[in-house]
Amino acid sequence: MDLIDYVEWRGDLTFSKSAFCDVDALVLCQLSYLNFDELLPSDFSSRLSLRDLWTCFKASEDFEKRCDLGALISRETVRLLEVCAASKRFGKICASGYVSKIDLQNEEQFSALVFFEGAFNSNPFVAFRGTDDTIVGWKEDFNLAIEEVVPAQRDALAYLEGVAKKTRGKILVGGHSKGGNLAVYASAFCEPKCKKRIDRVYNFDGPGFRKEIIEDARLVEMLPLLHSYYPKLSIVGMLFRRAGEYSVVDSQAQGLMQHEPFSWQVMPRGFKTLEDFENASDIFHKTFNEWLEGVSKEKRSLVVETLFKVITAGGAKTNSDLGKDWFKQAGAIVKAASELDKDTRDEVFKIVQRLFELAAKNLTEKKK
Repeated sequence: MDLIDYVEWRGDLTFSKSAFCDVDALVLCQLSYLNFDELLPSDFSSRLSLRDLWTCFKASEDFEKRCDLGALISRETVRLLEVCAASKRFGKICASGYVSKIDLQNEEQFSALVFFEGAFNSNPFVAFRGTDDTIVGWKEDFNLAIEEVVPAQRDALAYLEGVAKKTRGKILVGGHSKGGNLAVYASAFCEPKCKKRIDRVYNFDGPGFRKEIIEDARLVEMLPLLHSYYPKLSIVGMLFRRAGEYSVVDSQAQGLMQHEPFSWQVMPRGFKTLEDFENASDIFHKTFNEWLEGVSKEKRSLVVETLFKVITAGGAKTNSDLGKDWFKQAGAIVKAASELDKDTRDEVFKIVQRLFELAAKNLTEKKK
């Protein structure tokens, strides 16, 4: 059973009959990937139930454009909103406080919104969007390996504290992919008055943090509230160090596509969990972090900047752009790679070669 099956099967049960669970949290986090521009206010001046939001969404003049979530986000997310709107369980949940920001200069992609079940401005669920189709969003993810704090993390912290000032009651925070990282970061480092109200934090296959953040007392203090879930073969969630305890979810997809929440297997009251990750996840986690901690910040920056300089050489702004005219994009990428100066090319090659050497070593050790 996947997320849509879950909503269709359990949708007749209100939260008073069957309490809010971790699958419900993932449903709301997945809805954060939808484009609600001009449909939801950013200032909490009003709200829309999911039932009314779906009506507005499907009636919008640019409906087809809104349904196109890019190469990496499933269009099933639109269907998820539709079935939520039709259900007793989710139909009356209200949404507000929608923000969406792309800042090419500061290399930031950030979006969030708040859901309310029951009284408006009471017991908010803050959902942070993960990485979308934009290349700048992926660049910001890679910048996590370089910068102490990336812009989306700063905005997530400010957003959560802003929600706390405008609402009352307990606060739930969550996100999928980079959204999970933002949820953990904001919940750990928000002001004490806000932190005291946080009841649960949901991280769905979000990348982790560098060692110095993982060991920060403010994050350690928050760990009892953290619910982390990763698919059995996780790649995104294996980046950097994981925070706290976690559960492994069974997935019907293969490889990297297990990052897609619609592939996760769901039971009536929770996820179908497994004892541990597949070997490939453990090997990647160990390899990447050994490599990261053995390479200087300057060299990590060189790799990231060179990679994205080459990828965007054809003018692509999104992952979808890369696929629309593949021959043109591929030609530009090859040309940009060939034009790198020899010192840069050789240095990047040596750094990446070390990554493959570590992978080979860890794979050999795993087989013993």
